[in-house]
Amino acid sequence: MVRHSKNNTASGVFTYAERQMVDYGTKTKRLGNDSKRAFDACYLCLNTARLPMVCPSGHISCRECVIQSILEQKKTIERAKQEYAEFQAQEASELAERQKDRDEAEVQRYIEREVGLSKEARASQPSSSEEERVGVAGKRPLMIEFKGEEGSKRLRRRAVVDEGKDAGGKLPSFWIPSLAPTAKSTVSDPGKLSVQCQASSPAHSLKLKHLVEVQFRTSSRGEKLCPSCDKPLLNSTKISVLSKCGHAVCQRCVNNFVLPAQAGACVVCQKKVSGKADIIQIESEGTGFAGAGGRMVATRYDSALQA
Repeated sequence: MVRHSKNNTASGVFTYAERQMVDYGTKTKRLGNDSKRAFDACYLCLNTARLPMVCPSGHISCRECVIQSILEQKKTIERAKQEYAEFQAQEASELAERQKDRDEAEVQRYIEREVGLSKEARASQPSSSEEERVGVAGKRPLMIEFKGEEGSKRLRRRAVVDEGKDAGGKLPSFWIPSLAPTAKSTVSDPGKLSVQCQASSPAHSLKLKHLVEVQFRTSSRGEKLCPSCDKPLLNSTKISVLSKCGHAVCQRCVNNFVLPAQAGACVVCQKKVSGKADIIQIESEGTGFAGAGGRMVATRYDSALQA
């Protein structure tokens, strides 16, 4: 069994690698080129986009993937709305039932008080000893009877509801199982929910009619080329998509040929471009170098090592 002593974590010495593995707190790591997604890759499936579509913020995705994502989010929103409606109906039913129980308890206490069976009614009747004390001292102990709204408020304060707490919010003997408080389930209002594009943080709204089909020019070797200057498109290249026609052109050609043209026009199909509002810049994660942009450092927070 000597071989097992050479396994990782079997040594009596805490090595540097093991110390790095159990490190806690905020961890940061420099991202290289291998950690970057290609500019023409779908942000949902991470593969080269098939029938690529781009949103107004410049995030590329497969047509099939983005449609499936939109449909799933719509189903989730509809399900959340249905659950919220059921939750509201249940809350209203429980509230009406609790109010009914409180009203019945007040009526029962009122009947007992009028008949003289309740503790309050018996306490309000003077005993023989009290009569004797009244005869000797000439005074009767002060008996205050609250009527009307003040009396009902005091009765409600004494009433203990089914949840194990009184109307005032106090918890007498909360350690008893029958009086233990329970966690109340809550459902957030899904009225403001909408379909989101998850490629960015924070996410932004997404609609199918705002998506633009991207048309890349491809070489015989499968490289993406700019249709104007024939230069290959890379993660380090700033690429723009014309929303009118969907052609992908490098930013240099857009500045030199598309925008300066009379009324603006695409270099491929000559469709009019009304300015920067019709130009969508594709978001790229960069190449790992600071000059290419993108996120350079990944951050994660880990909790402390626990046995």
